[in-house]
Amino acid sequence: MTQIIRQHSSVIFGPSRRDSSSSSSSSSGNDEIASGGADTRSQRPSSSSSSSSSSSSTTSSSNRGIDDDERGGGGGGRLSYAITTHHVAIKTRNIENAIDFYSLLGFRVETKFVAGPARAAWLIHEGDGSASSSSSSSSRGGESSRCRIELLEVPSYVLEEPGGMQRRAIDLTKRVELLGLNHLALDVTNCIPRSSVGDDDAAVVSPDGSTCELYQLREWMDDLNVLSIEKFGKSLRIAMSPTKRIIGREVYEMAFLFDADGTLVELMNHSGTLMQDIADGWVPWDGRGFIQ
Repeated sequence: MTQIIRQHSSVIFGPSRRDSSSSSSSSSGNDEIASGGADTRSQRPSSSSSSSSSSSSTTSSSNRGIDDDERGGGGGGRLSYAITTHHVAIKTRNIENAIDFYSLLGFRVETKFVAGPARAAWLIHEGDGSASSSSSSSSRGGESSRCRIELLEVPSYVLEEPGGMQRRAIDLTKRVELLGLNHLALDVTNCIPRSSVGDDDAAVVSPDGSTCELYQLREWMDDLNVLSIEKFGKSLRIAMSPTKRIIGREVYEMAFLFDADGTLVELMNHSGTLMQDIADGWVPWDGRGFIQ
């Protein structure tokens, strides 16, 4: 277990001096095998050993229930694709501040631990908005799954912040040329109340008979900002104000916040579904950026 934790933390922060020395000695052995210098597998087996090897290989594959299609990535095998997202990891300079920020969005601490030199925590959010439910449900287009964030506090000696300066995440709204993970998206559809039948104060009826909700993503974010000021004395930092987008046949309100360290967090509110099909819009880029 200690070795597993050390490997995990090395991926995040790089190997320690002790790990570097040990890995260099072990890598030399791996290089030797890779080049075939001391690998007996490069020697041609005799016909009897080849036959024995083939037989044992067939028996082993049969015992494990693996066929040639599965081994080659074909669709006829028994390989399972029952994969779910476990967590998204976010580095922070102050894990307590990060926990406070995500608590505004309904996340609670599931567990605390250490990853190498770093304090770390898993934050959990139940899909139904409750603080302790083990199951979740959705009734208006939101995803019915639990969401987990891993927070990793970068030690001060790793940050090496100059006096009076606090490091922040790169502003990805301005650095559109950077590749890789861009933002965390949260579906807040079920956080925003909808008008009930006969509730004239909650919606406006347009001439075509459709309704326009008076309390939408912008109003919810205003209330969230008030809560942030009341609890922590800090205002939310908005990266992009709410705007409506059509994706496929689904209509969403979208907005972006910066978290406590500057990581982009998208808020999505499902507004409805169109009856007609919409073109995918795959046209040449118009130069206006990736966040619209």
